[in-house]
Amino acid sequence: MFILKMEIKDMERNGYLIGEVSKESGVPKKTVRYYEEIGLLSPPVRTEGNYRLYSRETVEKLKFIKKAKALGLTLKEIKGIIRCSRAGLEPCCKLVRELFTKKIRLLEANIKEMQRMRKELKTLLSQWIPLEKAKKGSFAVCPQIESSRRLQPAKITPFEKKPRGKRERR
Repeated sequence: MFILKMEIKDMERNGYLIGEVSKESGVPKKTVRYYEEIGLLSPPVRTEGNYRLYSRETVEKLKFIKKAKALGLTLKEIKGIIRCSRAGLEPCCKLVRELFTKKIRLLEANIKEMQRMRKELKTLLSQWIPLEKAKKGSFAVCPQIESSRRLQPAKITPFEKKPRGKRERR
């Protein structure tokens, strides 16, 4: 730390260290590095000691990414918005409107499916098999689930279908 402070003090610092960026944006340092790796953020300038120095624009972009994620946008969609914003406000706003419209349709479909599932669960509860009757039957695991003839598998549509574990690199 002493060497870093000396180096930063000796040169006129024109940027933010990763810890400062993380604290101000509310995005963990590891995530900042990941966003840099996948191209959501431009690579920062480096000090002579190879420390990252980020611009004020990076802090604002991280705040934008955090808000966009909170609205249900994927990193791929956010990357597209950032790319589109370089073409101007009009195409960017058009893309965001399309993405929001798509998200609303998915949410509405998911809500409908969840309401169907809630109704089914309430029906199953109202038709609960008493323990004494269940003991007389033959079930692989649980009679409350196996005895249901009407139950259909859920069709909830996720926002982003991606296998867990491997991160998308571009």
